Amino acid sequence: MHLFANRGFHETSMSEVAREARVSKALIFWHFKTKEDLFLAVLNRLLEPYFIDFAEEAAQLDERQQTLKLVELYLIFVRDNASSVRFFLAQLLREQKISDALSEQVMKLYSSYRAMLVELISRAREKGLCETGLSAETAAAFIVSALNGLLIEFLFMGGSAINPESAIAMVDEWLFRENHHRNPTGGKAVA
Repeated sequence: MHLFANRGFHETSMSEVAREARVSKALIFWHFKTKEDLFLAVLNRLLEPYFIDFAEEAAQLDERQQTLKLVELYLIFVRDNASSVRFFLAQLLREQKISDALSEQVMKLYSSYRAMLVELISRAREKGLCETGLSAETAAAFIVSALNGLLIEFLFMGGSAINPESAIAMVDEWLFRENHHRNPTGGKAVA
């Protein structure tokens, strides 16, 4: 991952990978027939943490709390896995040959995350928890865009460390502004 992230796919040789991993080049080719196979294995390993599964915990939370938890998980993941996220973005920007497989996987994750937000916002609106006049799809798109903006600022523009609490409070105020004042948690994000 380190070599691919810093040098790119085409500039990274299998000899360099072997040297960095302190194994023989033959051993790498034993496990991976091509450099592309190795690269895709690295990508798949990096993608595993991107799949957010909070189903057990979500059953105990209302839609507002689930939405805020989903935002929190996104921000914490970006903060704690900055090098992996940079790696994905660098590959998307640099590579032509591999980027189809990568962009397909990343878009699948993006779509799943956005769909979860749409579903939660829709259910929150049905229950009268959500005050926005925007459609659930538009509200989710706005939230994801704001989160992506925080990601870009943090990773590439020298922004300060990601502060999940501030972002959660902003989403809470925007989506649930009237109802969170009546909520027993006082509008605070649920950790």
